[in-house]
Parts: sequence; structure tokens; C-alpha cells
Amino acid sequence: MAAKPTRTGRPAWTGDGLIAGIDDVRRVLDDVNQAGLHRNNTAAVARLVQSADDVALTGADIARVLPCPAEINDLLPWPGGIRRGATVAAVGSTSLLITLLAGAMTEGSWAAVVGLPALGALAAAEAGVPLERLALVPEPGPDWPTVVSALIDGLDVVVIVTPPGTPEATTRALINRARQRGCVLIPTTSWAHCDLTIEVTERRWVGLHSGHGLLRRQDVTLRACGRGSAARPRTVTTSLPPPSLVGHRLGDISQLVIPPPAPRYAAAHANRSAATPAGSQDVDEGLPSVDPWAELVHGIPPIERKRRY
Repeated sequence: MAAKPTRTGRPAWTGDGLIAGIDDVRRVLDDVNQAGLHRNNTAAVARLVQSADDVALTGADIARVLPCPAEINDLLPWPGGIRRGATVAAVGSTSLLITLLAGAMTEGSWAAVVGLPALGALAAAEAGVPLERLALVPEPGPDWPTVVSALIDGLDVVVIVTPPGTPEATTRALINRARQRGCVLIPTTSWAHCDLTIEVTERRWVGLHSGHGLLRRQDVTLRACGRGSAARPRTVTTSLPPPSLVGHRLGDISQLVIPPPAPRYAAAHANRSAATPAGSQDVDEGLPSVDPWAELVHGIPPIERKRRY
């Protein structure tokens, strides 16, 4: 009995015998796609064909994933954290980069940061990054792909800032090497074949007021999109660093006390007050009050600023 033709005009795969060539493969895929069209759940259609790695990661597996802060977990397509061997780009924020790094290193992993000389070690430590297990390569030189490849072979996480104009063949080779070695690769720009790209779409600083205050936290909106099961964009709103990493230290900032002026300034002020005759007006009392923050925001012409101060 002849096989029924599909919409593409080729006979449908009957399931008899072995696949003999590319035409048989196409027929199998046609049948898979036809079956997906009859499903009412669009999410089921998107996940109808999955990679072997996605099928295996049906539950949290500490041996195959690196942990991630709870506030960012909803952005990931893998349960329990970042799959080992994945390439996850962190775009638009060093705080996001440090957050991913701190989360991945909480279970004893080792990491390296390549090509980022401006990374603040103190800020990373305050966010929970164990500096004793972090290698810094601020200037890898022109042969940086070889440096990164060597780090991928021996570490769990490698952060890389690629030079402008890096060929796609180079980034693809690093992605394949990281997948083979089970290393999580975190570039700071979105490469063509990244498994997932997380970027900051909105940002708001909290803590500063008119002329005073301290930066307490950074509220951000994060958007993630990638390949396969991560093709559908996901969005979360949180603060960086997230409370799950530094929640026990957030309250300490509000308790900070501004120290008194240095002794020499206090003594000068006392001498000045003693030298001013009683009933006379201090030279500063006739000047209008100044709000430096408002002047920063609205702007004052340089000539006017020089005259007033």
C-alpha cells in the first residue's frame, strides 16, 4: 500500500525498515511537525522536539547545574540553575555579571574573569564572590582565545570580555569547547550561538535624595531570551545584588552614622565662633541657602556658579 503524501508532497514515513537517507529523515520530521499542529497547548508544540541535554534535565541535578540566585532562576530554562557547558551572556551590567558569578560559586566552584581590568574585587566580595577561588586575567593579550581555552579546561566558570570585531568562528569554537568540558561560559556581549542572553532593560537607583543619601540598591528589570526551550522571552524585576545573596547586609547601610568632622576642622570652627563679636552677623548668614543637588540636576551657568561661590 502506497504511503499517503504529506503537505510537502513527499510520502509520509511508514516506520518500516531503517532510515536510509536524508529523504527519510525529512519524512520523520514532517510527521513530528504534523503531530505538533494538532496540540492545543502552544508550549507543548515549542517543546515537541528537545535536545538530549534538555530531556535529561527534567529536575534539579547538582552534578549537572551550577546554582543561581533565586531571583534569577525564573529566567533560566534549566531547573535548579545554569546547566554546565552552557553559554550565558550577561549584557549591560557589571552587577548582573557579579551576581551570576557569585551564585555559581556558592557550592565551591572555581572561576576566572578575563579581559575586565575594571572589575572591583571589593564589590565582588561584598556580593558574595569568594575571591580565594577567583582568578583575574585583566590583560590576556592578543592570544586571548588560547588563554580562555586553557581556563575552560580547568575551571567551572569563565567570564570573558571579547575584543571588538571578534570573528564568529572564534566565539563558536569557545562555545563548543565549553560545552565539551562542562564549563559555564559568561560573555559580556551576546554571541551568535549563546544558549541564553540576559540583559538589563530598566534600571533605577534607590537611596539618593535631594543633596544627601547613600546608594542602597539598584532595582532592575531583566530580560532573558535564548535558543530551544529558552526561545520565549522571560522577564523578572529584582535588585542587584539580589537579597538572597546580600539580604543580611542590606540593613547595615541604613544604620551607617556620618562621622563627626576631623579635629582640625572642629577647632577652626570653634576659633572662628570665638572671634566673632556678640551681636554681629556671621559672614555666611546673609547668603542664600544652597542646594547642590538641585543645581546639579537643573544646571547653573559657570559664570553664575563662580559668582555665587
